[in-house]
This record gives sequence, C-alpha cells and structure tokens, in this order.
Amino acid sequence: MDSENNKVLSIMKERDYYRAKTDELTKKVRKLEYDNAELQKRDDELSARVKDLASKTPYRRNRYNNRVHH
Repeated sequence: MDSENNKVLSIMKERDYYRAKTDELTKKVRKLEYDNAELQKRDDELSARVKDLASKTPYRRNRYNNRVHH
C-alpha cells in the first residue's frame, strides 16, 4: 500500500510540475504576443511615416544664393 501511495504522490507531483510549467509558458506567450502586437503597430506607424517622408520633395536651401556676389 505504501508503494502505491508513493506512486500516486509521485504522479501528482509530476502533474503539478507540468501544470506550473504550462501556466508559466502560457503567461510568457501572452506577454510575447502583446509585445509583438506593439511592435507591429510601431512598425506600421514608422512605415507610414517613411512613406510620407519619401514622397515629399526634399527641402534644400541654396546656401550660395544667400551670398552677395561682387
């Protein structure tokens, strides 16, 4: 009977261990999914900004026109 109890306790401990590991990994996955969503949002914003800046004509001040030529 004692041997059977030890087996049951061992199985219960193993089950609890894997349950705790599963919970830990689930939390980690949720955090990574959130971080990924934030990065995707930032990427979309930066891509739109780059596209906007690339479509504008560059502003170049002509330094030489400001000088007085003699």
